[in-house]
Amino acid sequence: MKSARHLGTVSLCAAAAGFAGLEFLLRNGIVSGAGWKVLADAFEAGTVGAMADWFAVTALFREVPIPVLRRHTNIIVKNRARIVDGIADMVQNRWLSPEVIGEHLAKVSPSAYLLERVDTPEKQMKVVRILSDVLAKVAESIDGPEVSSFLERAVKDQLAEAEIHGPLGRWFVKALSRGDHHAAWDLFLSAVERGMTGPEVREALRRLFEEALEAYRDGGGFLRQVGVEAARLFDVINVDAAVEEAIAKIAEFAAGAKGDPGHPVRRRLDGIFLEYARRLSQGDPEAVASVEGLRRRVVENAELGGLIRQVLSRFRRTVEEQLSRDDSDLRRTIARFVDAQLAAMRDDPSLRGRFDLWVRETAIDLVEKRHGAIGEMVRGSLAKLDDATLIDQIEGKVGDDLQYIRLNGAVVGSLVGLLLSVARHFEELRAAIR
Repeated sequence: MKSARHLGTVSLCAAAAGFAGLEFLLRNGIVSGAGWKVLADAFEAGTVGAMADWFAVTALFREVPIPVLRRHTNIIVKNRARIVDGIADMVQNRWLSPEVIGEHLAKVSPSAYLLERVDTPEKQMKVVRILSDVLAKVAESIDGPEVSSFLERAVKDQLAEAEIHGPLGRWFVKALSRGDHHAAWDLFLSAVERGMTGPEVREALRRLFEEALEAYRDGGGFLRQVGVEAARLFDVINVDAAVEEAIAKIAEFAAGAKGDPGHPVRRRLDGIFLEYARRLSQGDPEAVASVEGLRRRVVENAELGGLIRQVLSRFRRTVEEQLSRDDSDLRRTIARFVDAQLAAMRDDPSLRGRFDLWVRETAIDLVEKRHGAIGEMVRGSLAKLDDATLIDQIEGKVGDDLQYIRLNGAVVGSLVGLLLSVARHFEELRAAIR
């Protein structure tokens, strides 16, 4: 309140003015009698009370330049360290103690608060963005030298010590028996079908045909060489036509085998792979030797770290690109995950209970482990304030109440002075009344 800021000063001035005025009137005979003396004594006592409270309040915040007494003024600044420690101790060990925080958390439901805060698609999207930002921060360092070096050491250590042929063979057998590999076959055959149309394939096949024809010609006698050259001359052997026909047949095979697990070639290849997997799982020396050789090459490969870094770098770029777009597969996956978890929490009271218990236990555990940080934060915040700012903030919070204390000092002092003066001049007052 604006009027309360100067209330103490006004009460002091009023008491002093009343005392000075009545003393002047009594001393100059303008007024007389016991009643006026009692009133003057009351104003005198009110002035003393108001002055005492002015000194007490002022001494809290500022230095009062009175000899000897000045040592006990400006109390807050002089005792700042002890006051700050007291405030920090009160906040840390009383107001925000683990027990108090635990009691407060027991009365609230974090799950209910969460569901209230994300009750619309727009608010749920904010959660998705937060999770996306967290994942993006994680992805920033995923291709760093520390991660790649760790993965390189982990892969090499595991490969060097673990016996992989048995588990690998059994996994292959189960995967092939379930048909888990059919999708890979279809993907490979689709790539073959698309790749047959490229000029690189034609050139490679042409080179292959030419080399085979040259090898056939050079591997025979004079008549074969003459026959091959004559066949090429009269276009009996047309390498370009053979290449086109081969491309067409390969593409036709890929198209026919794609999507058909019962295709004879696929079944034959599946049988070969399944037999190899069984031999590997049973410890067949030849099959095991092939895996062991591959393992040694991986362990001894000095370029494995660079390969891992390349893979991680591509993975990071893919993740960042996916997280940057609201319509990406990864963002949609995160959105579906958030939506599913919130729906499950709404429909399952036991899930809400477990979530609330986890939040409470985690918060209390964090408070117990880092409880001293509360006091450190309070001390740090107060340490940033200079003396003048600290005084202004404290005085701004309690200044009006202190003004009323000063007013009460004047009023109480006046009442006490009035009672004492009445007792002292009682006979005069009774005689005046008669």
